[in-house]
Amino acid sequence: MKAITASPYIESPRGLSSSKGRLYIATFGCQMNEYDSQQMAQILSRDYQLATRPEDADVIIVNTCSIREKAENKVYSLVGRFRRLKEEKPDLIIGIGGCVAQQQGKSLFQKAPYVDIVFGPQGVAHLPNLLREAKKGRKPVCFTSQDRDYNIPFVNAPLPEKNPTRAFVTIMQGCNNFCTYCVVPYVRGREVSRPAEDILSEIRMVIQQGVKEITLLGQNVNSYGKGTSSLPSFAELLKDCSRVPGLERLRFTTSHPKDLTRDVMKCFRDLPNLCEHLHLPVQSGSTSVLKHMNRRYTRDDYLRLIDELRMLCPEITLTTDLIVGFPGETEKDFQQTISLLERVQFDQIFAFKYSPRPFTRAAGFSSQVPEDVKSRRLTEVLALQNEIGLRRYQSLEGKTMEVLVEGPNKTRPDELIARTRGNHVVNIPGPDSLTGHLVQVTVEKACYHSLRGKLTSEDESDMREKYGIDSNVCTCDNP
Repeated sequence: MKAITASPYIESPRGLSSSKGRLYIATFGCQMNEYDSQQMAQILSRDYQLATRPEDADVIIVNTCSIREKAENKVYSLVGRFRRLKEEKPDLIIGIGGCVAQQQGKSLFQKAPYVDIVFGPQGVAHLPNLLREAKKGRKPVCFTSQDRDYNIPFVNAPLPEKNPTRAFVTIMQGCNNFCTYCVVPYVRGREVSRPAEDILSEIRMVIQQGVKEITLLGQNVNSYGKGTSSLPSFAELLKDCSRVPGLERLRFTTSHPKDLTRDVMKCFRDLPNLCEHLHLPVQSGSTSVLKHMNRRYTRDDYLRLIDELRMLCPEITLTTDLIVGFPGETEKDFQQTISLLERVQFDQIFAFKYSPRPFTRAAGFSSQVPEDVKSRRLTEVLALQNEIGLRRYQSLEGKTMEVLVEGPNKTRPDELIARTRGNHVVNIPGPDSLTGHLVQVTVEKACYHSLRGKLTSEDESDMREKYGIDSNVCTCDNP
């Protein structure tokens, strides 16, 4: 869970007064949810300032995720803890937003009668009206419309974070693919692409606020503009975004392999500020399982994409998603996933046990895999990837790389967290004042999920004089 909390950036530019309400937002789930929470904070910034703790808030919003059962259960647990706050402060407004809200709708009022507002992802733009309705009538308010014409609003307001280094910008939402395990089409609706000028306007706005790196978001960014003659293709949009003055780094996620075109792949070679990292979910190494998942590509199709990407951009970093224990997955199918990991050599993976989700076809499939088998397969996948990932990270030792300093390491205040163009986290010594700077570092040590580095001699000399750097303590995860 992540919480969007108070910062001077929201509290000072418009001279917020004590008469403004206090808003606390807790976020579960993916980067799309993080972006939605950012939008909520911006939309409500004229009337609310952000609270650091839920105890201090007049309005609490829990932005939920239902992609996996574990995430959904965490939501119910957190919302239950807010009941006490409602008893102590009867005027407190509690809202549940996001995918669980869309999925459960009005039934959430039966499960949690102290909740005032339930709204799905498409209700974010309507949040000011929903709050007014809840306050006016003191009756539960529900918004779960999935109007196909809905679009992500462009909110011309400060970002919640003070001195932001990175920002998300949504380019489309929804999904038309209906993978048999996935609830997204049911809770976020069908694909809707956002007008290109709105996207570019938002990018220009956040760059003016100091952002150096933009990540374009969508359930399937490769589908951007499809079926709409008035919009550019995704490759054309990438080129337009890359030309925005002041944009140092550009990324995007998530891509569906079946829609990844050569034009998009060539952008990694041709656009200087497009970072050499692609998250390309494979989900399974078995063509048979992929067919049952309705992924609409084969194992060989996926491997051809990987080979072409590495031909066009040899230094590209690849990450992926995997589901183990999908209904009907045999031991032979699972071993094909293992062999795909060995063949591709991803830098990182995000692997999960299959869990049935409401509305999805796979929830009704026969041949559900026993829980102990799923657990054993997940353990095997993660153990193999730890070996592969460590080798991949060790290959970077001794290399000098550009990193963007993102901010302090929360566990070690004398350390900073930085990120390479290939999306590797690098821990480096230095003061907070380096945040937001692009610097050159030499990688000293590789760990399972991060790197340890130091400023290059030239940068270190400049930065030592400027900021007073003096630390060589390793804080990354030891292998």
